[in-house]
Amino acid sequence: VHAYIISQLKKEMPSMFGKDSKKKDLISKLPETFAQLQREHQISPGDFPDCKRMQEQLQHQDFTKFHQLRPKLLETVDQMLAQDIARLMQMIPTEEKEMAASPGDADGNIHGGAFAGYTESPFGVGRGEGADAGRGEHEWVVEAKKYEYDEVFSKLNPVNGKISGAAAKSEMVKSKLPNTVLSKIWKLADIDKDGMLDTDEWALANHLIQIKLEGHEVPSALPDHLVPPSKRTMVEAS
Repeated sequence: VHAYIISQLKKEMPSMFGKDSKKKDLISKLPETFAQLQREHQISPGDFPDCKRMQEQLQHQDFTKFHQLRPKLLETVDQMLAQDIARLMQMIPTEEKEMAASPGDADGNIHGGAFAGYTESPFGVGRGEGADAGRGEHEWVVEAKKYEYDEVFSKLNPVNGKISGAAAKSEMVKSKLPNTVLSKIWKLADIDKDGMLDTDEWALANHLIQIKLEGHEVPSALPDHLVPPSKRTMVEAS
């Protein structure tokens, strides 16, 4: 995002005369530059730096020394975020299980004796909140607000009961969550991995967005109780 901003400011600068006045003009119109880049590159507002803070920092910079955009470097960063970081995140649950494998583990739970064979308690930290909400309930927890999500879904031009990735993205970025978070949510919600979302997958994506907006973490792997009923046979088979 910073690369897009800096290259845009560089591009707007005159080559010869009026540099100081143009610099002041660009700094004052930085919010408009942010909005333009959000539209052109479909970047979530949550990925942009604080505008006022950046305006203060730019006062002391020589715009003529800024670099032009190098798309190849951005592709490398995108690939790292999409693949390398995703692989690291998948390793975390495995490490946590290994840490909790022995008696007296780090989670503070008591093992053995009367607690032998007992695995669930609603009184643990975070139980019943965030992604854990709805665990053990008969009804799919997402169903409570699905009628709201269905209403938006119908406006996104679904074809054969599914919306495209581009259509979903145009709506999801309105949450102002960083693209890295929205990408993670997409991967969890697109259960059949076809690059599109049906009504249940769309509802799940919105539920995960709400979890993050309420201050909870998005799970690294989709818990069983959040899998849409229509997809549970598919998940079990895989």
